[in-house]
Amino acid sequence: MDNERRNCLPVIHTSGTYYEVGFDIGKTFRHIIQDFLTISDALNNELIPAFEAPEGKQIYNESLLQLEENFPQYVNEIRGTADGADVPFHKLLLLHLDQTLLMNFKKSDAPMASTGCSTVCVTTGEQAFLGHTEDALPEALNHCYIVNAHIRENEPQGKWKVQEEEFSAICYAGHLPGFCMGYNHHGLLYSINILTPAKVLTKKTPRHFLARALLSAQSLEKAQAILRDRPIGSSDGFSVNMTFIKQEGDRLFHNVEVAPSTNEDESNLSILTIGPGEHLLHCNKYLRLKVDEAPGSLAVESSCHRHDTFAKFVKPKCCNDVKCLLGDQSDAIFSFFREGGDPDFVKTICTGIFDCVNLTWSIYIKNPAKSEPLVVIPLQLQ
Repeated sequence: MDNERRNCLPVIHTSGTYYEVGFDIGKTFRHIIQDFLTISDALNNELIPAFEAPEGKQIYNESLLQLEENFPQYVNEIRGTADGADVPFHKLLLLHLDQTLLMNFKKSDAPMASTGCSTVCVTTGEQAFLGHTEDALPEALNHCYIVNAHIRENEPQGKWKVQEEEFSAICYAGHLPGFCMGYNHHGLLYSINILTPAKVLTKKTPRHFLARALLSAQSLEKAQAILRDRPIGSSDGFSVNMTFIKQEGDRLFHNVEVAPSTNEDESNLSILTIGPGEHLLHCNKYLRLKVDEAPGSLAVESSCHRHDTFAKFVKPKCCNDVKCLLGDQSDAIFSFFREGGDPDFVKTICTGIFDCVNLTWSIYIKNPAKSEPLVVIPLQLQ
């Protein structure tokens, strides 16, 4: 049964400090987290062996030292999750270092937990949707949950001096919130697409932590600053699709491509904004930044297929169009809704559609083109 797609997505509502929220997450989802760590091929056969080698341990220690200086609250959140789930802290942190460790330890191209994702944004003036498929390695199926958290600290935390956060996000087991899709009470909602630059850097900020920090953003300007991450920058590549629900005027969506920079003390960013009557699709390849991508990347190859499929679709205008696109399986090799196999071993774990007018978040475990949402969550804003 564990290998079958279960129509279930557990949720936790929790409040407290970063450590306390992390502990509650770990305690509540202990068995899911422990099981995921046991079956994760990437963790057990790639990350842990790298960590146990002197060169890999050095990268780990340098990364932890930098994260404790700039994002100590999120390190505490992971510590809380590890303590609550009764698992070693280093195993959870390794999940967040992913390619930063592997590609600098032995130039590995091993796939990580999140190895895909497609996002489509549509705005007509009267309607506006952000739809997202969360694609991952097969072992991540049935190993996700929703975190609804209200975090308060007595003192400002980290480089951005954050003292309070309130958000709802889908999480992979043992991971920080923010690397899939979610929203905060300031009205920011967003999704993440991984990107695969050929060169991933050490002594930079792991992309998981920048995505987590987005859940604290109160404005588009702050979101951009978080992604730019001066004076350090991202270690790896990813794309963010976002909008602010409470913005005045026309509904705008923004896609931000993020890439590591070898020459600057900040991330390379490319920002695309669309307005009424426009749409965008972003998968797992760079569309604007001139970045050499990892050779033989499954993410890039499958993205090319998804973009080719999208080119054959009628311009999306409504929620049904979004569901049909994200549920499409017309490409026999690399489809939008993915069920694993050869050569595409990736599975779509869930699909989310944010309705920016009616303020709802519909989540599907099964194919959205053929099923009803498992849950429709009202967006609760400040």
